[in-house]
Amino acid sequence: MENIIFNGSKSRKKLQLAEVSISFDNTKNLIPTEYSTVTVTRKYFRSGDSEYLLNDVKCRLKDITNLFLDTGISSNNYAIIEYIEEKFSQPLNGTSLISGNLKAKAEIRRLVDWYDNKFYNEVSKIILRELIDKYYMKNRTEDKSPNMESLRIAQENSIYHFEYLSYLISSRRWIAGDAISQADIAAATHISCLDYLNKIDWDKWSEIKNWYARIKSRPSFSSILEDRLAGFQPPNHYSNPDF
Repeated sequence: MENIIFNGSKSRKKLQLAEVSISFDNTKNLIPTEYSTVTVTRKYFRSGDSEYLLNDVKCRLKDITNLFLDTGISSNNYAIIEYIEEKFSQPLNGTSLISGNLKAKAEIRRLVDWYDNKFYNEVSKIILRELIDKYYMKNRTEDKSPNMESLRIAQENSIYHFEYLSYLISSRRWIAGDAISQADIAAATHISCLDYLNKIDWDKWSEIKNWYARIKSRPSFSSILEDRLAGFQPPNHYSNPDF
């Protein structure tokens, strides 16, 4: 992606980063924040590092994703990611996160949608709302205790989803096929959230455990494993690539 950074001219020296911002009108409060305008910024450096900001405040990419999860903006807009990747990225080892023929790409997109919509609404959203959202909102709302029935339903739903994930992994090297893809990243993001809260019995899901260990061992995933939420301590195995 370095070719998107201005490389200089006869009259101007080259820059060390490229920066892009997009602003959203939030006067209707569709985005869960008090700001009437929400500006998302990405800075990309020649070193390959990226920096993200929300209204000029430095944050994680994960924070931006979480902010937009319930708005309908992020989950189905992987076309933006595909456009950026195809236009600017150099494929890693001859492949990309959306690779293969038309059928293979369709499978990747189907599974991304599965995890960022179906899995999220049936499992992640419920658990995060009851355990995390209510914890941080406990001084602002009367309904601050986790709804145990909702948590029970989410845990039951997770069994069905884990069985399906085990089925996929048992017949493929990665979720959508022989190469790691956007589908693996989408699934691992949700698995990471549940694992942080110790909501996965890894003894029951050995195939998923082996797949997730491969995801955890990737350098690009290490920063996620280092993140910590105030008031919540993950289990000891959370940041250990080998469990």
